[in-house]
Amino acid sequence: MMADSRVLPPSSSRFAPDDEVRVIRNVRNDGTYPGAARGDLLVRRGSVGVVRDIGTFLQDQIIYSVYFHVENRLVGCREEELIGAGEAWTPSLFEFRDEVRSRAVLQVNGKTMIEPGDDGEIVRVLRDHPGGPAYHVHFASAPGRVFLVPETMLEECDGARLSGASESGAPEKDAELLHYHRRPQAFTRPEMRVLRHILVTFDGAGQKQDAIALLEGLRGHILQSADRAAAFAAAALEHSHCPTALGNGVLGTIKLGQLFPELEPHAFSLAEGALSTPVESPVGMHLIFCERIHPPMSMSFE
Repeated sequence: MMADSRVLPPSSSRFAPDDEVRVIRNVRNDGTYPGAARGDLLVRRGSVGVVRDIGTFLQDQIIYSVYFHVENRLVGCREEELIGAGEAWTPSLFEFRDEVRSRAVLQVNGKTMIEPGDDGEIVRVLRDHPGGPAYHVHFASAPGRVFLVPETMLEECDGARLSGASESGAPEKDAELLHYHRRPQAFTRPEMRVLRHILVTFDGAGQKQDAIALLEGLRGHILQSADRAAAFAAAALEHSHCPTALGNGVLGTIKLGQLFPELEPHAFSLAEGALSTPVESPVGMHLIFCERIHPPMSMSFE
């Protein structure tokens, strides 16, 4: 997505350059990102980046150029696709504008409005809804109306349609058999960790030893601090050679498979509030801090 180079007045945009933001929906190539095919996943939802520039698209849409360190990509994001990195964020199966399909009959005052298999679009995400995430959904079969639907009653549009009533006549049983048990991965969130790091690059054996010595010294200082997160953030801002230094070293909310293979065994063995020893990757020496652990979570069918 291309944005013009005109910087908007601060009052026109929610975020400013150098702000740390989180993207709340998957960003795919719409054909304007070089080196990737149309439809390729560019940045996963939940990733944290830093705003580099602000512009407009078609004169009325604010577009932020955001650098995502883990993906090493500068990507254009709409304002509604971003929240502040420090804002509360609960991972959910669907996001704004996702296409979904009803898995059950939806009724209003006893009247059937939506049938299993009807397609719709998410128009609002309610992450803190009692009982779990829910959505405002517009269905093509009910134009002009928006329905409040729990997450457990929706599936991806490319998911298997329900085959109709079971022998018992219960559409809920069909949903359980055809969708829940056959696609458990859709209802499971893996362990995710909020990680920070300090990167020190080097050239040659001598500089490598200097990098290790610097990180060891920083590690000792941070471990002695009353507030390790604040001490680590300050050290990252001052010493890290990574662009994430501008965001106090935050890598984002990370799951297995998103870091260099050399870093993952260390990052995913840390307890909350713990630091790694210096770890080498293809780009330099790292010190990793585990700020928070989100354990894996599976939803019951109910």
